[in-house]
Amino acid sequence: MILAEKIAKLRKQNSWSQEELAEKLGISRQSVSKWESGASIPDLDRIIRMSGLFGVSTDYLLKDELEEITYSETDDGYETGDGEVIRSVSLEEANTFMEMTEKISKNIALAVFILILSPVCLIFLGGLSELTNAPISEDMAGGIGVAILLVMVATAVAVLIFKGMQLTRYVYLEKEKLALEYGVEGIV
Repeated sequence: MILAEKIAKLRKQNSWSQEELAEKLGISRQSVSKWESGASIPDLDRIIRMSGLFGVSTDYLLKDELEEITYSETDDGYETGDGEVIRSVSLEEANTFMEMTEKISKNIALAVFILILSPVCLIFLGGLSELTNAPISEDMAGGIGVAILLVMVATAVAVLIFKGMQLTRYVYLEKEKLALEYGVEGIV
């Protein structure tokens, strides 16, 4: 499908007349008519603005060999020609995910740090009990060390689980095919 056909198809999918599309782009209706007939080609600025208006990528508009993308009626994404649904990611959704990930990553790093340090107390108390005039017996050192280790591990695991649950609504970002809305890819 060529650019002229895609412009006409996307305009009709949005139930816009040539006049309405022209108003949204700040041009004349005749320009839209020429684009749809293939008599002329829009400049790059207009193509970028149309991709934002139609919610498709500039690649989709410009490349003839790309699969046809149509809006899915059952999902807020796109459906390819072979029936596969590609979920759309908005700029707001991407920003929220990135801010949340940045905030949570500090807590996850702290939890991993606690896990790494958890055996240190056990090792220290075990070494302390080996001294000749140690104030603590070997059994007591082992018991206290293991108790501290378990508390540290439980705390770290709780943080990891709790913070991981906050990101569960964004699991689809790693598992599904995505179509980024205009401007999202540059920011990400």
